[in-house]
Amino acid sequence: MKIAVSSDLHLDLNHADVAEIITQQAHYLTSHGIDHYFFVGDAFNDFEQTSAYFAELQSQLPTTKVHYLAGNHDMLKGVTYEQLENLDDDLYFHNRFIDIPQTNRRIIGNNGWYDYSFSTYENNVEEVAKWKRAYWVDRPIVQSMNDPERMAIVLHQVEEDLEQAHNQQK
Repeated sequence: MKIAVSSDLHLDLNHADVAEIITQQAHYLTSHGIDHYFFVGDAFNDFEQTSAYFAELQSQLPTTKVHYLAGNHDMLKGVTYEQLENLDDDLYFHNRFIDIPQTNRRIIGNNGWYDYSFSTYENNVEEVAKWKRAYWVDRPIVQSMNDPERMAIVLHQVEEDLEQAHNQQK
């Protein structure tokens, strides 16, 4: 099985010709015999555009299966946190997995969120909120929790997925 992974196209910010990029991607994935293509976030600053992009890409791929996750840019517009957690879209890979045939390998999808445990902000929620309100592109994302609380949900989801995989000898 051949997989391809990419991220951060930022097609709107880069003023890309979306139809041309889809054509190029479809050609590349097909010509390289890719079975599964995983896009792991930041196609557009609007989830509706992101979803439409991958639906169109999938329609041009006879054998490659497309999977996408939402990055923080994709979450800026056109979707709520609740929709991201419960989206009914076969291409959307959040809280889903794929078992690699003839192996004990599993690919697990999760949108993720900010993990401040790698920074000096880990225990300073107020400082993070201050900088986020001032500078970060994702400041308009509406969510009913702060970033550490959202990250705790992400970690719980991933831990459950890993435990399930382990129990199934994946």
